Amino acid sequence: MDVLVVGRSRSTVDAAIGLLETWGFAARGVTADEEALTALDSRRFRVLVIGGGVERTSRDRLKASASRHGLTVVEVRRNGRDLEVYLREEVVPVLREPD
Repeated sequence: MDVLVVGRSRSTVDAAIGLLETWGFAARGVTADEEALTALDSRRFRVLVIGGGVERTSRDRLKASASRHGLTVVEVRRNGRDLEVYLREEVVPVLREPD
Protein backbone atom coordinates (compact mmCIF):
# COMPACT_ATOMS: atom_id res chain seq x y z
CA MET A 1 0.00 0.00 0.00
CA ASP A 2 1.25 3.48 -0.78
CA VAL A 3 -0.12 5.80 1.88
CA LEU A 4 -1.71 5.90 5.32
CA VAL A 5 -3.73 9.04 6.02
CA VAL A 6 -4.36 9.91 9.68
CA GLY A 7 -6.85 12.63 10.53
CA ARG A 8 -9.58 13.43 12.99
CA SER A 9 -12.41 14.15 10.56
CA ARG A 10 -13.79 10.96 9.03
CA SER A 11 -15.26 12.87 6.09
CA THR A 12 -11.95 14.59 5.28
CA VAL A 13 -9.98 11.34 5.60
CA ASP A 14 -12.49 9.55 3.35
CA ALA A 15 -12.32 12.36 0.79
CA ALA A 16 -8.52 12.20 0.78
CA ILE A 17 -8.57 8.42 0.31
CA GLY A 18 -11.05 8.74 -2.53
CA LEU A 19 -8.90 11.28 -4.35
CA LEU A 20 -5.69 9.32 -3.87
CA GLU A 21 -7.33 6.12 -5.13
CA THR A 22 -8.76 7.99 -8.14
CA TRP A 23 -5.20 9.01 -8.99
CA GLY A 24 -4.01 5.40 -8.81
CA PHE A 25 -2.52 5.21 -5.31
CA ALA A 26 -3.40 2.53 -2.78
CA ALA A 27 -4.48 4.31 0.38
CA ARG A 28 -6.00 3.69 3.78
CA GLY A 29 -7.36 6.25 6.21
CA VAL A 30 -7.83 6.13 9.97
CA THR A 31 -8.98 8.55 12.66
CA ALA A 32 -7.67 6.86 15.83
CA ASP A 33 -4.06 6.75 16.99
CA GLU A 34 -4.05 3.08 18.00
CA GLU A 35 -5.46 2.05 14.64
CA ALA A 36 -2.79 4.14 12.92
CA LEU A 37 0.01 2.64 15.00
CA THR A 38 -1.22 -0.88 14.27
CA ALA A 39 -1.36 -0.07 10.55
CA LEU A 40 2.17 1.37 10.67
CA ASP A 41 3.41 -1.79 12.39
CA SER A 42 2.08 -3.80 9.42
CA ARG A 43 4.87 -2.23 7.31
CA ARG A 44 2.57 -2.03 4.31
CA PHE A 45 2.96 1.72 3.72
CA ARG A 46 5.56 4.03 2.18
CA VAL A 47 4.12 7.38 3.24
CA LEU A 48 2.28 8.64 6.32
CA VAL A 49 0.12 11.75 5.91
CA ILE A 50 -0.81 13.45 9.18
CA GLY A 51 -3.81 15.78 9.03
CA GLY A 52 -3.97 19.21 10.59
CA GLY A 53 -6.35 18.21 13.38
CA VAL A 54 -4.00 15.61 14.85
CA GLU A 55 -2.69 16.74 18.22
CA ARG A 56 1.05 17.29 18.89
CA THR A 57 1.39 14.30 21.24
CA SER A 58 -0.25 12.04 18.67
CA ARG A 59 1.92 13.46 15.88
CA ASP A 60 5.05 12.70 17.86
CA ARG A 61 4.00 9.07 18.46
CA LEU A 62 3.00 8.57 14.82
CA LYS A 63 6.21 10.11 13.48
CA ALA A 64 8.34 7.99 15.81
CA SER A 65 6.60 4.84 14.58
CA ALA A 66 6.91 5.92 10.94
CA SER A 67 10.62 6.61 11.47
CA ARG A 68 11.19 3.14 12.93
CA HIS A 69 9.62 1.64 9.81
CA GLY A 70 11.37 3.91 7.31
CA LEU A 71 8.27 5.79 6.14
CA THR A 72 8.23 9.28 4.71
CA VAL A 73 6.01 11.63 6.72
CA VAL A 74 3.97 14.46 5.19
CA GLU A 75 2.50 16.91 7.69
CA VAL A 76 2.39 20.16 5.76
CA ARG A 77 -0.41 22.56 6.73
CA ARG A 78 -3.21 23.05 4.22
CA ASN A 79 -3.40 26.79 5.06
CA GLY A 80 -6.87 27.12 3.58
CA ARG A 81 -6.10 25.14 0.44
CA ASP A 82 -8.74 22.86 -0.97
CA LEU A 83 -8.06 19.23 -0.07
CA GLU A 84 -7.48 18.26 -3.70
CA VAL A 85 -4.98 21.09 -4.20
CA TYR A 86 -3.18 20.17 -0.99
CA LEU A 87 -2.90 16.51 -1.99
CA ARG A 88 -1.71 17.37 -5.51
CA GLU A 89 0.88 19.86 -4.26
CA GLU A 90 2.17 18.13 -1.14
CA VAL A 91 1.39 14.41 -1.15
CA VAL A 92 1.35 13.24 -4.77
CA PRO A 93 4.92 14.44 -5.50
CA VAL A 94 6.15 12.42 -2.51
CA LEU A 95 4.26 9.34 -3.68
CA ARG A 96 5.79 9.66 -7.13
CA GLU A 97 9.33 9.64 -5.77
CA PRO A 98 11.12 6.35 -6.43
CA ASP A 99 11.46 4.01 -3.47
